[in-house]
Amino acid sequence: MKILHSTAIIVFVTATLASAQTESESPSLWRLEGGITFRHFQQQVKAEVGQPRGDRLVNEFELGALVSGLYELNEYIAVGAFLRVDRGERLAARFDGFDTDGTTKTRDAVGGLYSELWLGPFVQVRWKQLSLDLGYAPVGIRDDMARTDVPSSTGDTDAAFSLHPTIAWVVSLGANVPLSESLDVILKAEYRPRYYSKRGGEPLVGNIEHGTQSIAPLIGIGWRF
Repeated sequence: MKILHSTAIIVFVTATLASAQTESESPSLWRLEGGITFRHFQQQVKAEVGQPRGDRLVNEFELGALVSGLYELNEYIAVGAFLRVDRGERLAARFDGFDTDGTTKTRDAVGGLYSELWLGPFVQVRWKQLSLDLGYAPVGIRDDMARTDVPSSTGDTDAAFSLHPTIAWVVSLGANVPLSESLDVILKAEYRPRYYSKRGGEPLVGNIEHGTQSIAPLIGIGWRF
């Protein structure tokens, strides 16, 4: 709650300063950005290249959507807030030889669907067409059906994970390709480190922390109005 309170104060002060600058100097410059991210990774074993495929050792696919709104303080710095959602499926297994048809068998498979939601403030620094974003998610949950091996302290294996209060960041580096005076194509590489410390509102068993990180491309559109 302290983090949410602090975030609200920061957003309020920023909006107040932006409003004062708008009234005294020039019209406001608001910008809306939207984009998608995707990741796909596979591993497999075959007796030789070209043989029929059996079970995959690793198969992961994720699709995400990002929407952000920001206010341009000046030519180089903008502040705003973002909403990020992801949906994916992950499977990992161990190689267990070949069946009578010569296709791969696996064992000890672990996997399932997962979804994630992030909400928080961010700062964007720009130079010409290049941009660097730093965002923080005080609000974030992850519903992961594959992680039944990480229960809460009360034994819950179905509830969603909650983000760690300080380790929930997103860093993006990329460029804007102008289409018109108000419309850009956005191309970025995104890095997200995060930890989860609770499940269903309760600490994880043994007070452990479940961490993950990802790197993904982002393609989108920016609109200034």
